[in-house]
Amino acid sequence: MPRLPRAPLNFLFPPRCLACRRRGAFLCSSCLRDIERIPDPFCPACDRLVDPETPVCRCRAPAPLFVLAAGPYQGPLRKAIHSFKYQGQRAGAADLAALMVPQARRLPAGEPRIVPVPLHQRRELARGYNQSALLARALARHLEVGSHDRALSRVRHTAPQVGLNRVARAHNLRDAFTADPKHCREHTIVLIDDVCTTGATLHAAAEAALAAGAARVYALVLARAVPGEDR
Repeated sequence: MPRLPRAPLNFLFPPRCLACRRRGAFLCSSCLRDIERIPDPFCPACDRLVDPETPVCRCRAPAPLFVLAAGPYQGPLRKAIHSFKYQGQRAGAADLAALMVPQARRLPAGEPRIVPVPLHQRRELARGYNQSALLARALARHLEVGSHDRALSRVRHTAPQVGLNRVARAHNLRDAFTADPKHCREHTIVLIDDVCTTGATLHAAAEAALAAGAARVYALVLARAVPGEDR
């Protein structure tokens, strides 16, 4: 069955703001104004901001070398992500992905491959969808490029990351991902996820992509966790 255009559906079923539940849009103008933006890339290992011209942190953290985020995981953005991720509000993916477009345009020229961080099949079945894949597809449409959902696979079911410290998160995700060389070899990969806390998930996914021959890996997330807070 063909999809109905979004405008008539919005007329019949007006969207509510993912953050404040006001009718009219998935992100209302008031909440959009209140979302702080993060202008510079940062190192997920030590939380330093990184110069985008020379994106190598002084701490010499392994790949990905830096992460770009639309905003901090607080206020309206935190509420919107919670609704999108845990309350089934998947229709808001396009509006959330639009927040990531300015940062995506800062990535190197060329045609990098947009790759969502995968969920394990068991978790995706329980949730009903992978929020990162929805963001990646929506972002790819905004940028008029393709989204490569099959480039990465999550082959090991892991315990939830919430409540784990940096070392425990990294251990929890060891060998959790594999990558398909057909999608990665000699390509620049842009990993897409909803929230970056310690960068452990992005690091593990990046290692898999590099092992499959990726030329370089970048990471772009919707929100960066506020240091000292858990997601």
